[in-house]
Amino acid sequence: MNCEDMVKIPELKGVLNLKAGAEGMLHPIRWIYFADCLQCVKNEYRVEDYIHGSEFVVLTNRSLTDDSTRLRELISKMQEYDIAALGINEGQISDELTDYCNEHSLPLFELTEKFPLVDLSQIMCQRLVLEQNNKNSAEQLFTSILDAEHLNRENVFAQARFLNVDLSGEFRVIEFAYYKDKNNYDEGGYETGRPDGGMHRDDSLTVGQSISRIISTEFSYHLSKNILVRLQTGTVLALVPSGRISDEQLREILGNIVDIAGREYHTNLYVGVGNSTGYLEDVKLSRNEASAAIKVANISKADEHIYFYKDQGLYTLISKIADDKFLDEFVEKNIGKLIHADEVNDGNLCDTLENYLNHNCNVKYTAESMYIHRNTLNYRLNKIQEILGREFDDIESCLTLKLAFMIRNYRKMRREI
Repeated sequence: MNCEDMVKIPELKGVLNLKAGAEGMLHPIRWIYFADCLQCVKNEYRVEDYIHGSEFVVLTNRSLTDDSTRLRELISKMQEYDIAALGINEGQISDELTDYCNEHSLPLFELTEKFPLVDLSQIMCQRLVLEQNNKNSAEQLFTSILDAEHLNRENVFAQARFLNVDLSGEFRVIEFAYYKDKNNYDEGGYETGRPDGGMHRDDSLTVGQSISRIISTEFSYHLSKNILVRLQTGTVLALVPSGRISDEQLREILGNIVDIAGREYHTNLYVGVGNSTGYLEDVKLSRNEASAAIKVANISKADEHIYFYKDQGLYTLISKIADDKFLDEFVEKNIGKLIHADEVNDGNLCDTLENYLNHNCNVKYTAESMYIHRNTLNYRLNKIQEILGREFDDIESCLTLKLAFMIRNYRKMRREI
């Protein structure tokens, strides 16, 4: 649930009136916290003991709301721990607070005083618990589709309908690998340069949950249906219908998700898109393809954020060869002697030849990329030819050697999946 979802709850119609911070309405809400205890006005009150991120904080104690200096200090401290929004009784909101919330994109809601706070708490808690239960059920359903050897299709589709998830037609798995932008964190792992001047500890789980919400929100908006999302360590998986979204539209949606993650959470997202399938039993294959697309992109040093498995060039072709023994024998036949020579001598001849091939057999560019003298490179190339017992001065020979290195990298990548 985010702030926009909260104001749309039927039981809260007319109860929450937005007064400021409209730009922060997509802030996720994890829980509701009433900061009206007497401890809040004491100097020894420690925000970090009560605020853990994404709370809708309700303040109605006039001893707080009437003290603008203390109130601003308290809210500023709470923002360091990523509160989602503020709720304050009507008649207790100052112009100074309104300006502050607008400046920091912190949603500020005016609460109707006649509406009992206990009812607000009950409605919010029930909705958040229900949302979490549905989220857990969706993750369990996704897990069962990915892991089960024998699926009960009738039960799967029945549970999907209950969760407002469409599993008809074709679908594909998309993997989102996330990495925090280190430029926005100090050596201790705390975020710097926040708009509120605060610091926030880098929490991989919290980041993953935020990414999951962005993914769900973006796809639900375009599909008018929920999608299955599963949070893992360092990645988020999504099962997305492909029949109603073209590749061009999908790239646009994924681009939006990448942009939001970077802008809102200082997180770099790398997205792998598996091939479409109309069979639940093949979802695991699409999942492996999505993961492979990201890893293949790392191998090829691609400078993008979104990778379709089907567009990975020769690596896609290699992946279609199911005979691993054939692939390994191809590598051994063509560069096996060089690999063994490096292992024995702790050398770098494989790296040298691979760089040489990747630079179209250009000595000048290869030497520059490896920061070595041209004479050193020529010496190594002569040594390589001697070990392999072959020259590489024709296109066919170069292509064969390049393919051998690509297969070697691909096989290594597959063993790490």
